Amino acid sequence: MIKSHQHSSKLFNKGPSLLSKLLLLIFISIVLMGVDFRFHYLKNIRQVTNVFTKPFHSLLNLPSDIYHFTTEYFSNQSRLIHENETLKLNIDSLKADLQRLDFIDQENNQLKNLLEVKNAYKFKTEAVSIIYSRFDPFSQKIIIDGGQNKDFQAGQPVINALGLVGQISSVFPETSEVTLIVDKKMSVPIQIQRNGLRAITSGNGQNETISLPYLPNSVDVIKGDILKTSGIDTIYPEGIIVAEVLEIINDPKLPFAKIICKPMSEIRNHSHVLVVKPINKIANHAATPKNDQKK
Repeated sequence: MIKSHQHSSKLFNKGPSLLSKLLLLIFISIVLMGVDFRFHYLKNIRQVTNVFTKPFHSLLNLPSDIYHFTTEYFSNQSRLIHENETLKLNIDSLKADLQRLDFIDQENNQLKNLLEVKNAYKFKTEAVSIIYSRFDPFSQKIIIDGGQNKDFQAGQPVINALGLVGQISSVFPETSEVTLIVDKKMSVPIQIQRNGLRAITSGNGQNETISLPYLPNSVDVIKGDILKTSGIDTIYPEGIIVAEVLEIINDPKLPFAKIICKPMSEIRNHSHVLVVKPINKIANHAATPKNDQKK
């Protein structure tokens, strides 16, 4: 009797199958979705549910978000670094181009000024480029592109658009050495433009200056006076600008004034010069380095 009761209980307790339950849930879901779509009954419920579930969604998406953020960050960093390096290269290239253009512009201006000077002077000149410069207390010289191949001779004056540069001191097959007027061995006969006073310059060998030695303290020389070649030595044509008086020191204890002048040629800033062709036969001993004169 007991077994029959247990067997009947199992028959009555046996419910729908799992598949049936799943199909029922799907059917109910479809009905609810249709009703909600039609009448929006579940809108409020859905909004409330979203409020509670949103933090969980964010938490679940956090690893993915971190991965995407990190990947994008390093990708952007790499791209920015590459763009920065490219921009630096472009800037360096533009700077180099500007420097080349600036150099070409300066060189063109110098050549233009040389041409104007060449046409202004009555004496003949030949333009050459400077290929080497040497500036130190013991030697103030430049090497120019031209020598025996252009019939250059020791003693020929060298000028630029601003004034007297120096004098050819040695001639080689294709180059020449020019001793600058600031060299200690150089002297040039000059006259002061303001009053015609004549004197002889002496190179100081440093500070790119020259002096007017052996002039008394009472000499009529003032700051700003312009010195020009006097032409009395037959080497330097008359009227070439030489220098400007910078400073005059009068010491009663000394017999002569100390007069410091600055050459006008500014040779450090130039790449071309003019070699003056001899008007008369050049005597190598005239207006040559002071050591040679003493000999």
